[in-house]
Amino acid sequence: MTESNIDDGSVIGNRDNGGDDVTAAGNDLNNQSSGLSENRKEDELLASSIRKKLPQQSSSLTRNCIFRIPHIFRRGNENVFVPNLVSIGPYHHGHEDLKAMEEIKQWYLHCLLERRGNQEASLKSFVKGIRSMEKYCRDCYGEKVNLSSDDFVEIMVVDGCFIIELFRKYITDDTPGKGFRERDDPVFNMSWMITALLYDLLLLENQIPWRVLDCLFKLTRENDETDEPSLSDLTLNYFEYYTLLGRYPKKIEETGSKHLLDFIRKCLLGGTKQDSTNIHPNSDWAPIPCVTELLQAGVKFRRTEDSMLNITFEYGVMKIPPIVVNENGESLFRNLIVYEQCEASVYECKITSYAVVLDNLINTSSDVDILMQKGILLTHLSKEDIASFFNKLYNNTIPGQFSYKELTDKVNEHYHRRFNRWKTILARDYFNNPWSTLAFAGALLGLGLTFIQTLYAILAYKAPKSDEGYHYP
Repeated sequence: MTESNIDDGSVIGNRDNGGDDVTAAGNDLNNQSSGLSENRKEDELLASSIRKKLPQQSSSLTRNCIFRIPHIFRRGNENVFVPNLVSIGPYHHGHEDLKAMEEIKQWYLHCLLERRGNQEASLKSFVKGIRSMEKYCRDCYGEKVNLSSDDFVEIMVVDGCFIIELFRKYITDDTPGKGFRERDDPVFNMSWMITALLYDLLLLENQIPWRVLDCLFKLTRENDETDEPSLSDLTLNYFEYYTLLGRYPKKIEETGSKHLLDFIRKCLLGGTKQDSTNIHPNSDWAPIPCVTELLQAGVKFRRTEDSMLNITFEYGVMKIPPIVVNENGESLFRNLIVYEQCEASVYECKITSYAVVLDNLINTSSDVDILMQKGILLTHLSKEDIASFFNKLYNNTIPGQFSYKELTDKVNEHYHRRFNRWKTILARDYFNNPWSTLAFAGALLGLGLTFIQTLYAILAYKAPKSDEGYHYP
């Protein structure tokens, strides 16, 4: 009986404990459910926050054409990407070391307005024209421009008018006081400023949209100047001496240009012989030997008066247009290359491909010396500096589409033929002057006579002996 009571008590006690456990479990489930509910609310809030940050319209990334230089391209080359004298556009606006040119920009705008007469009305039309395209202009920049509408439009107007006025002054009479130039114009009184400005205007970070220039050019055009050069003519005239643009077609489609650097690139491409079948993936080509090695394989190098990018190879002759390299040449090349790497609409990386070919051809100062002797490479820099320049020209860049596969295939095919090397060795070692040629001919004749004499001796030895006239003892 006692045992039974104990057992019953134990059972009852266990049931009571079981009830507590069930209650605790229920509380845990409620707590978990409450926690899940709170997590869901937090997730919804976070998702809503992310959604608000997303663009409401189609992305403007495809319209970006003026970029900040990515860090990977900037390393060790900072000086070729930043302006030394003048800021154009918002990226470098207000930098302390560029403020001196702000006064000159303001003075150029004043000169332009003074020629037009009604300054207030003219300036108002400039602002109105640029304000109407403000969104388009902002979308051109790869980095968000944190400026008020007034500040942004002011930069576009002042910088755009400065560029147009500079181009017009440059193309007019060189005599101070005539045309658009003033006697005390510091830009034209100090010749170094023209060159410095030229390369600053071709920096990728130092651009304003071409549409801004076109708008201001039309608004500032004199009504009676029907024969005034077009905007593209003014641009070509300013840049052609320093970039060999005089070799390229004068008629460039302005409407397709995005900014000055893009316009110059189109000029360079405009003189090339375009062949879509010659564009290949970066992995679908092989590097070519350097100039010295090709020379040893019998390749001849000739200068041709053609578009800079038109390097050709036919029948063992490589034709290369003149290559001008100066202290500022690296700046133009690198900015064009980085622009091709950043611009989504650029399908054919022609400038980058050109840099790759030059890097293949030029390894040492010996290669530079050969090209200078042929009149292909024009420079006053040292041969070592030039070789180093081309070896580092396209660091960290990859031509997504290589444009010289046909050229590299022909060169490699010629180079790997042994006959071409032997022929070159003979010409170099035995036919480099008349006496060597005569000596080689004499040696060849002597070798031939010796061979004939030896052949007759062997034949005479092996010929059967006649028994006629022979008597046994």
